[in-house]
Amino acid sequence: IVREFISKYDGNLEVLDSLDKDDFVYPELVKVINRYIKYNDRELLIYKLNNMVIENDSYDNGIEIIDYLDYIPSDNDYVFMLGFNEGVVPNYYMDTEYITDNIRDMVYLDKTTIKNKKLKDRVLKIIHDIKNLTITYKLHDGHHTRYPSSLISEFDTIVTYPEQTISYSGIYDKIRLIKMYDEYLKYGYIDKDMKLLNNNYKIKYNSFDNKYTKVLINPEKVYLSYTKLNMYSKCGFRYYINYVLKIDPYEEHFSSFIGSMVHYVVEKILKNKDNDIDKYAHEYLKDKQLSKKEQFFFDKYKRHIKELLDEIELERSYCNLDKEEYELPVNLAINDRLSFDGKIDKIMYKEENDKTYIAIVDYKTGDASINFDYLKYGLNMQIPIYMYLCSKLDYKNINYVGFYLQKFNIVDKDYRLVGYSNSDKDILSLMDSNYMNSKIISGLKVKQDGGFYNYSKVISNEEIDDVIKETENVINDVFNKISNNNFDINPKKINDEDIGCMYCKYHDICFRKNEDYVVINNE
Repeated sequence: IVREFISKYDGNLEVLDSLDKDDFVYPELVKVINRYIKYNDRELLIYKLNNMVIENDSYDNGIEIIDYLDYIPSDNDYVFMLGFNEGVVPNYYMDTEYITDNIRDMVYLDKTTIKNKKLKDRVLKIIHDIKNLTITYKLHDGHHTRYPSSLISEFDTIVTYPEQTISYSGIYDKIRLIKMYDEYLKYGYIDKDMKLLNNNYKIKYNSFDNKYTKVLINPEKVYLSYTKLNMYSKCGFRYYINYVLKIDPYEEHFSSFIGSMVHYVVEKILKNKDNDIDKYAHEYLKDKQLSKKEQFFFDKYKRHIKELLDEIELERSYCNLDKEEYELPVNLAINDRLSFDGKIDKIMYKEENDKTYIAIVDYKTGDASINFDYLKYGLNMQIPIYMYLCSKLDYKNINYVGFYLQKFNIVDKDYRLVGYSNSDKDILSLMDSNYMNSKIISGLKVKQDGGFYNYSKVISNEEIDDVIKETENVINDVFNKISNNNFDINPKKINDEDIGCMYCKYHDICFRKNEDYVVINNE
C-alpha cells in the first residue's frame, strides 16, 4: 500500500482515498504523512516512507520462529528443532557454484568438503549449547519415506514415538474413526479406541453423494457431432467430463488410425480412378512411426483394401445411381446457438424427373450393424444423422434408396453392404438391380410371392420420414439438456450390457451406483 501511494502521490493527498483503508499498514502510513507533510518536501516524505519500519507485536510466553544458524542460545528458552531430517539439517553445500572445487584452491576459497565440515561443526556447537532442546524428525512426507539427519549419530539419543491415541484435532480423530470403520467392515478388526471415538463423533459413514450438482456454464453456442451426441446419450456426466471440462487429451488409437487409413485410400482411389493402394497408404502414413506389431497390421489391412475395392466395383455393376460424393463435410446451423457438424463417407445418387434418389454408405472396419430400436434414446444414430444431414442439403425432392454400412471384415472376407433398403421395389432397384436375391446387400432376399423375407431389413418412405423426424427431436433434446447444464450420471444399460460405461475412463470420478443406471429393455 506504501508503494501504491508513492507511485500515485504528486503532492495531492486525495490519492489516499483510492487506498485500502482496511489495510493494517494504512494508519502507519497516515502517521508518517502527518509528521512530514508540513515540510512540503515530496522527496523527504518518500525517503521516510521507504525507510519506515513497522515493528511486529511481541508477546510474553509467545512462540518465535527462528533460523537455528542465527540463534544465540539462552538458558531461559525452550527450543523445538523440527524436521531434523537428512538433507535439511544441515543443508550441505553442493559443488554447483560458479567457482567449482577444482579451481577453488587457486582463488583461496574453501572446497565443498571443507565448507560442509565447518557447517557440521557449527550446527553441532549450536545444538550442544542449547539447554532446553527437543529435536524431532518426520518419518513420512506425503507418500515418501524420510530419514533422520546423519548428525543423529553424534548424540546419545532416546528415540520416542508418540502414541497414536494422543490427538488434539477433531478432524484428525474423525479421519481415524473412518479408518477404523473401514478396517472393521473389511477385516473384522476392532481398534481399542473405536468405542471411545464412536461415542464422541457421529459420522454418516459411507454416505458420499455422487450426484452431479448443476454448474451454470451457459455456453454461447453448442457444437454437436455424432460422436458428442452419442457420448451424451450414453451418459451425460461422461460428456461433461470429456467435452466441458476437457480433462482427457485426445489420443489416437491404432484401430482408429487403421480405419482412417482405409477411408483415405478408398476415397482417393474412387475419386482419382486409379488403383495405386501403396501410394495412398504411405501418403496417409507420412512420417508416423509404427511399431513392428503396428506395421504388421498396417500391411495386412492394406492388402485387403483390394478386396474391398473389388466389392465396390461389383456393387457398381448392379447399381443405377450414377453420381457419387465422398467424405462430404456438412456444417449445419440449426439455430443461433446450435451447430451440427458431420462428414458423410459416401453419397450415391441419381437425379431423375425432378427427384433425387439417394443411398448413404458409411465404411466400417470394426463390427458393422444398423439398429433403429434405440433411436429415441439417442443411441446407434450415425446413419440416422447422415439421413438428417442429407435432408438439409441442396438435393431436390429426396427419395432415400437405402442407407448402409460398407463392411470391411477381413476375417470373414465379407465386404457386403449392411443396412436398410427402401421397401418400394422400384426405388430399391436403383441400388440393386438384382435385389430379388441380392449379392451386394447382406440379408436382402425376396420370396416367390414377391414379399420380403422377415430377416430382410426394408423400410417404407413413411418410416424413413419418422426416422429423420425422430433424429431431429433427439438432436434438439440433447441441445436443450446441454444448454440447461443437465449432466447427470446416467449410464445406459441395454439388456444387461453396460454400454454407458464401456471403455469409459472416468470410473474413479463418477462413483456410479446401481440406481444411476438407465435400463433399456427390448422394445
